[in-house]
Amino acid sequence: MPVQFHWALCSFNAGDGHHANPKIPERPATLDYLTRVTQAAEDAGCVNILVPTGTHCVDAWQTAAAIAMRTRKIKFLVAFRPGLVGPVFAAQQANTLDYLTRGRLSLNVVSGANSADLRRYGYHAGHDERYDCTEEFLEVVMRVWEEKGPVTHQGKFFQIEGAHVWPPRYSQPHPDIFLAGSSDSAKRVAARYGDVHVFFAYEPETVARDVAEVSKMAGELPRPRPLEFGVRHCLCVRETREEARRAAERMIEGSELGNTATWADSVRTTESTSQRRINEMAARNPSFWLTETIWMGINKVRGGGATMFVGTPDMVARQIRAYVDAGVTHFIMHGYPYLEEAEIFGREVLPLLKDVDPLILPEPAAAAPR
Repeated sequence: MPVQFHWALCSFNAGDGHHANPKIPERPATLDYLTRVTQAAEDAGCVNILVPTGTHCVDAWQTAAAIAMRTRKIKFLVAFRPGLVGPVFAAQQANTLDYLTRGRLSLNVVSGANSADLRRYGYHAGHDERYDCTEEFLEVVMRVWEEKGPVTHQGKFFQIEGAHVWPPRYSQPHPDIFLAGSSDSAKRVAARYGDVHVFFAYEPETVARDVAEVSKMAGELPRPRPLEFGVRHCLCVRETREEARRAAERMIEGSELGNTATWADSVRTTESTSQRRINEMAARNPSFWLTETIWMGINKVRGGGATMFVGTPDMVARQIRAYVDAGVTHFIMHGYPYLEEAEIFGREVLPLLKDVDPLILPEPAAAAPR
């Protein structure tokens, strides 16, 4: 099965730069800069660009639509939260972007998130209830996508009468659905509705156990295709191990978790099983170096996929192969700066990974060189 590499977008208030989460962005999240990062990821060979969501981000749908006009082939892994939008409207949003971009859409359905940020939107459901909502949400979306007639649904969270949407999708049967999480609720929903189940990059042996568990769950359900698995992580690639370590450790100088409330909420007061596991990994060694390649120091100043692969191109390629051996076929990455690190990945690391059969998107027939 081909391995897919994806990049993440710095479309939040901290912007981009050589440090994680500074008080004043070194490179603000403007449309021009976000486009440059996306173009770098596209040129590097990435399949998707993850467009994040939250009160600290520019809106993911509008951002993806704007950047799509300035890029050739990369897909947009648009993050959104089912509790903040109804399933029929979400299906129409997805169909529209997929239709207008001729299939350049993937969906990152975010259920866990963190309660503090969700309360800013006025959404007060607890952790498990949010996954129940997502399950019902996706049931309705799938029925709308089947296009067998108007959909009526009376459930706990949604009451739908005679729903159908236009335009039709370009992607068939539908855009890929990425679902993340390590809780029992997250695994249940991913096994039923996900195309890719994403974990934070715990140690490869831990990921392998999770892959085996959720694969078994998915195998017992009537699915159109096997569930695939991904990890979310950071990168710092330099010519020498020592240079890479210095660069990684400098990233958190002058940064502070509290500079962005969303990161602080997700790390310090989290109810997320995934974030708790990352916090435990970070606490295992005072130096934050778990192996010669895995560094957890970035968790001090940001939440989310705070496992960082640090080293030479060969060291990082070996680390990626360890996760491939654990059953992972999708890697969602970023580094600091997002722009230059994408260029380094495409130039220095991806050529070393030909043995994992990386998927490279073809150029569209009508694309002209930039």
